[in-house]
Amino acid sequence: MPAMIEAEIAFLAPCDRRPIFHDKPSDEDFLPLIQHSVPIRAVHDERTAFTLDRHGVEIVHRADLPAYQSAGDGRTAYLRALEDVVTRTTGATEAMALGNGVVRRSERSTRHRRDGTTVLGRFAHCDFSPAAAGSRFWVEHLLPAEEARQRLTRRYAIYNVWRCLTDPPQDTPLAFCEPASMAPADVVGCDQMISTDDGSTICFELSLYHYSPAQRWFYFPDLRRGDLLIFTGCDSDRARPQGIAHAAFTDPSCPDDVPARESIDERVIAFFD
Repeated sequence: MPAMIEAEIAFLAPCDRRPIFHDKPSDEDFLPLIQHSVPIRAVHDERTAFTLDRHGVEIVHRADLPAYQSAGDGRTAYLRALEDVVTRTTGATEAMALGNGVVRRSERSTRHRRDGTTVLGRFAHCDFSPAAAGSRFWVEHLLPAEEARQRLTRRYAIYNVWRCLTDPPQDTPLAFCEPASMAPADVVGCDQMISTDDGSTICFELSLYHYSPAQRWFYFPDLRRGDLLIFTGCDSDRARPQGIAHAAFTDPSCPDDVPARESIDERVIAFFD
């Protein structure tokens, strides 16, 4: 497998207004994207050197992780297991899953966009942002007001916990950008509108990214089912890596006959004393 590949990733195009998009297509959507061919480094033996504190990305292998289930007691058990992984990995006092995880399937799958699954995130983004609307919003949304107020006086961080549900290799893995190579001018806040089961709408901020040739992208080939990719969405400790940009891409080095990638992405808040 090559140490470096070239692949297409979409980035936010130059624009003079704030981006916005909805979970369902809307006339109000404004998400101008432009494709760039990006060199992406394949991380093999040295992947264990990647840590949340240094790179904002870490792989944790848990062969005993429960099978993912979308509802019922199985879902609860899966989320509790992820919370345990996050506390052990980060040293947090407590962790709480948001419970808004999404299953995604490669476009090659015969079940693509079926069973409530969503499309791959093929543009450079982060599900959170340093702004209050993309960080503390989730603490206040998850917890009672007084508990949220107390939690927000101390360090907290929100992580994505991403796991492949299919065997390696992956036809559409995730690429990550080294945080030190992402300039502040490349980052743009974007409004995301999500419809809830009760008919209301949640509005929060996520991060999009302009392309720059100075950015350094990498990925982890051949992830196993027990490999959890944990990466930072936001951290109230601004000295730590923030808002890790990531995007799905088609790996040109992957054989054509492999199973289509299926994955589950959960988000977990970690609280520190």
